[in-house]
Amino acid sequence: MESDNIAKFQKIVAGLAPEKRKELYARMKGMSREDAMAVIDRMVEISEQRKIEITARPKVLAGGGRVADEPRTLHDSGTGYDEHIARTRVSRPIKRSDINLDDNKIEIVKNPVAKNSNPQAFRPDSRPIKKAEPAVARAGREQVARQIEQRQIEQIELQLRKEKNKEFAKRAGKFTLVCLGRLVATVLATLVILLAGFYSFLVIIMKGPSPHLRDQFVPSVMESSAGGILAKMILSDEEIEDIMNSNTTHAFSEITDTTLVNAMAAEQNRARAAADSVVINELDPDGDGIEVHDISGPMYHGNMLVIYDPSRVMVATIDNYNHSGAGLTLKELIDKYDGVAGINGGQYEDTNGMGIGGWPEGIVISEGELRMGNPSGTYEVYGMTDENVLVVGRMTAQHALDIGVRDAVSFGPELIVNGVAADYSGCGGGLNPRTAIGQREDGAILFLVIEGRKTSSMGATMADLIDIMLDYGAVNAANLDGGMSSAMWLYDDELVSSSSIRVSRQMPTAFIVLPQESGAGSGGQSSEG
Repeated sequence: MESDNIAKFQKIVAGLAPEKRKELYARMKGMSREDAMAVIDRMVEISEQRKIEITARPKVLAGGGRVADEPRTLHDSGTGYDEHIARTRVSRPIKRSDINLDDNKIEIVKNPVAKNSNPQAFRPDSRPIKKAEPAVARAGREQVARQIEQRQIEQIELQLRKEKNKEFAKRAGKFTLVCLGRLVATVLATLVILLAGFYSFLVIIMKGPSPHLRDQFVPSVMESSAGGILAKMILSDEEIEDIMNSNTTHAFSEITDTTLVNAMAAEQNRARAAADSVVINELDPDGDGIEVHDISGPMYHGNMLVIYDPSRVMVATIDNYNHSGAGLTLKELIDKYDGVAGINGGQYEDTNGMGIGGWPEGIVISEGELRMGNPSGTYEVYGMTDENVLVVGRMTAQHALDIGVRDAVSFGPELIVNGVAADYSGCGGGLNPRTAIGQREDGAILFLVIEGRKTSSMGATMADLIDIMLDYGAVNAANLDGGMSSAMWLYDDELVSSSSIRVSRQMPTAFIVLPQESGAGSGGQSSEG
């Protein structure tokens, strides 16, 4: 049966137009044997049905008025043989009166034979003469049959395309899964290698042959918001505590002696410098009362601002404190008070190192008002008095107010108190971004910010801050909040940028510099007289 259908299919294809034949072969080329045989069987079935339909139609033979009929058998007892007659002849032409025209069909209503002839000799079965179709009707039926056949072929082709698309989608899905699996495996393997390498690196640093490298690394990560976990991956809590205690700055027991600082000396120095244009151009070329110095060391760089008039320095703060609320960026705090420069201020709540900065910790005094802290509570206090003297030391909030502190925050530790530098052990802390405030004997305020956690500047230790402040003549100095909060602005320029990988850190407090002749306190003017 299969071979017969293939032979019939070949005959069908041979009768197609060349371009149709090529198109059919091209579509069947990529099919499996089962799909190809299904197409062959369907096309043979369609062809057989069409042949049966065409064969069953009556035909009118042109030219002689003859009607085609199926072969008939004539029985003649006189001759003793049967004769097959392929067609019936008429003895005379058919007249118009013998034809009934109805619905554009030709119907023979009478078989015109000779009067004396025997009708049974020509129609032994006495079958009625079939109706004949005009050529136009026959052509229309053939066209309809071709259209039906074409639609059936198109349906078969459409089904084949769908099956082919499904197969392609299935293969593409398998290929995608394989590629995705390989990609995931590659990424996981890479991560495992990187983590193993990083862990080995930590082990070498913290368990290796260099205690100095360990003593620099452990305090550096422990002082950051989230980096402490790196040390805890390798070392126990006892080991970390021993390293931190051996690399720290020791706290002072005394506070600032305000009589050691002449807050009005800065004004006197400016008056003397005004007479020497060379000096004034070197120290303050634009005459805004602020010097800018580049600070560099083996592992860091940063900037120092020297503000001649200490009365211009105050603590800027946000209006409302909230544990879940956000603070302001340093530039926003400066602009809020129409300031010209500033550095980040005191300690604040920093859950998960997000730097939202809506809640300060310790004490906050701004413009003579206690904004944060309990009057009887004891805090590290770093701020300016009404006499424009920088006070550093541990005291109650009430004592700070009693000695005239007008602007202050908390952090630590103290770096220099009454001209004496703090004692420190080991490296004096880790390498990190740092911010510090100090005051010279002549009253000028020192703003110091060191960049860190960058390839160009790893950061500074507390010992580095002490050395820098001593070099610039500080008699009192303290460390402020550092890390990702460390930043410095002068006018519209960010001299030292925050090391935060996100946007600028939001904070609740900052030390800012007001424009000239707009001091935050008036103590300097009254003390001169």
